[in-house]
Amino acid sequence: MKKTKVCINLPENEIALAAHQLRSPVCFPPGMFSYMNTTVGDLQGQTNSRSIEDILREVKADVIALQDVKAEEENNMRPLSDLAKALGMEFVFGESWAPQYGNAILSRWPIKRWRVQKICDDHDFRNVLRATIAVPFIGEVNFHCTQLDHLDERWRMKQINAIFQSSIGPHILAGGLNSLDDSDYSSQRWDNIVKYYEEIGKPTPRNEVTRLLKAKGYIDAKDFAGECEPIVMLAKGQNVQGTCKYGTRVDYIMASPDFPYKFVPKTYSIVSSKGTSDHHMVRVDMINGPEDRREKVQKRNITRRTSFNR
Repeated sequence: MKKTKVCINLPENEIALAAHQLRSPVCFPPGMFSYMNTTVGDLQGQTNSRSIEDILREVKADVIALQDVKAEEENNMRPLSDLAKALGMEFVFGESWAPQYGNAILSRWPIKRWRVQKICDDHDFRNVLRATIAVPFIGEVNFHCTQLDHLDERWRMKQINAIFQSSIGPHILAGGLNSLDDSDYSSQRWDNIVKYYEEIGKPTPRNEVTRLLKAKGYIDAKDFAGECEPIVMLAKGQNVQGTCKYGTRVDYIMASPDFPYKFVPKTYSIVSSKGTSDHHMVRVDMINGPEDRREKVQKRNITRRTSFNR
């Protein structure tokens, strides 16, 4: 599959993305849509660059999951609604961390059902946005978009447990988990990450959330890795490319253990943001049958891009 080069110039904040082959999750940062009609070149003092809309058209996503996206209810849900209309997609939105900002899912296919659920308690502003999408030739697919706390693993554990308790049916979970997976790193690399985080005043990296997901049987798209894009950082002592500016992986696409569709081997990849965002896009293909039936079934792709600098 030809790799799509995505170039997005955004303020340092939250961004995630998915795309058809199931092309699903994409998440964007607060204030991102003020740039919707601005080209990347304009932001960099250059010319002849593409707009955010142009980029999403190039990716050709069928389902897009957005985090920290802006939607003004008093302004007909703009600018989110403008983007969805331009792309010919339906959308649902759930306000989260601040008025007019929250999680959203866009879909080229009908969104049959959806709901927003707080993922912890009244002291926690975060939520999980759940959508059931009618995918042609496949059926209904449950897609969950969330963003866990960016500082405290204890809160992240409360949040992920709340998601488990409320999840009904097979699903894809995509979002900024903000927890590291220790299997991605050698012991020396992990020690170096801890030391570096201490030096810059960032909370000590933790892995309880990813360990719990594995214990629950969630399937990590990373296990279906294909080619590495040379421009994306792969630190010594690390077996997966980083997705954020620290060189670590904090962005995930996971399938619940009972999810009927499979990740396609050698299709997971990290696509470079070309230095225009502090996080890269995560991409993987899914198929609705055994690998040996690959030519006989409709194939879909999931792409995700998330940035977590708050």
